[in-house]
Amino acid sequence: MKRKVTFGKIIWFIIIAYLAIGLVYFLAGSPLIAIPFDMVGWPWSMWGDYTNGFLDIQFFATAAAILIALILFLRMIFRKR
Repeated sequence: MKRKVTFGKIIWFIIIAYLAIGLVYFLAGSPLIAIPFDMVGWPWSMWGDYTNGFLDIQFFATAAAILIALILFLRMIFRKR
């Protein structure tokens, strides 16, 4: 039986990846109170880190999480079975 990639699976993957990347951003250096804000607003925080020159472990850990999510997304889309 062939597994199809549906629109719902793609949207579900994007939502989970977005929140997981936010969790990585939080775990790499934010205070505990910032969990909800970082899971939703990590792109703006990361952009602020980049433009202000705060390139520390939090920035690079989040960039690695984005790269991993992109690789998994492309693998999900272009998998041959």
